[in-house]
Amino acid sequence: MKIGFVSGRTVEAALDQPWVTQRRIGRQAWQWKRTDLLVPGDRVPFPLSASHFGREGKAREGYFVGAMLGDGGMTSCTPEFHGDPSDGAVGFMREFAAEYGCGVREIPQGAIVRLRFPYRAGHRNPITDCLRRFGVWGQRCDEKQLPDIRFSREFWIGCLSGLVDTDGCVRERVNPRGTKHGSVEFATVSPLLAVQVSDALLRLGVANRVRVDRRQRRPGPVVNGYAVMSRRPIHVVEISRATALVRLAGLLDLRIGYKASKLQKLVSTVGHVAPACSEMHGYDESVALDRVKSLSPIGVRRVHGVVVDRSGLFVVNGLVTGAGDDQHM
Repeated sequence: MKIGFVSGRTVEAALDQPWVTQRRIGRQAWQWKRTDLLVPGDRVPFPLSASHFGREGKAREGYFVGAMLGDGGMTSCTPEFHGDPSDGAVGFMREFAAEYGCGVREIPQGAIVRLRFPYRAGHRNPITDCLRRFGVWGQRCDEKQLPDIRFSREFWIGCLSGLVDTDGCVRERVNPRGTKHGSVEFATVSPLLAVQVSDALLRLGVANRVRVDRRQRRPGPVVNGYAVMSRRPIHVVEISRATALVRLAGLLDLRIGYKASKLQKLVSTVGHVAPACSEMHGYDESVALDRVKSLSPIGVRRVHGVVVDRSGLFVVNGLVTGAGDDQHM
């Protein structure tokens, strides 16, 4: 079955996969429910924080890697970065290159500047070595991802700040009833990078959803002197819950002034909204509930068994699931 949730998540699960759900009548306690018995409206828990972090990387290194994943070039001989010469991101890149003893060559291109980080001929470029160390050197835009390394919490916060500063936006909206709300969004053509960003935000306690925009048309490769329009889908990580926006603003260290001020203004607008609460037995403030929106059969798929302790819980696709009364999934 394919299960769609109100948050925007979609999950494919076997018919006999047990789910932890909240009872809809009587005492609102937890109960186990198989996939084939789920109905729209059932509520499934997801964690607001699962803080497993390693020790690799510092905040400044994280920001540099995030900014390069966003607006950097890492496939030619010399690393380069594109940005507004008057904003804090470009200023940070100049400082970071200086810390590594690397030169900066600035090439104006209209309203932005192209920063190149050359090094002495015949020597290894320390900026390139830094990107190699964190496993991102040589990646094309649709292949961008972070390696499976246990990065530190500070590195992830820095990396998310760099990604939002470059490929992110802060939106303010007013719904038809006049209520002000908004969102922070990060967009990428790399589906894996979008999932990694979403997972990192969840581990930091920031609820979010990933949606795919297939309507975008972007300039693609040049063939016979003409740019071919690409229909490559855009993967958008969206943070729109008021409590998530407040938490995110307390984590990020944005260096682009207008984005930082817009985020603070948005937080001051929605900051009075209290977290959702529940009277269910065993409720924990670090857990929220997502609601089943749709279910549809999708035919036959390969399934994988995971051996766990009896009644063990684990997180898959950002949702709490488990083994119920069985010993395998």
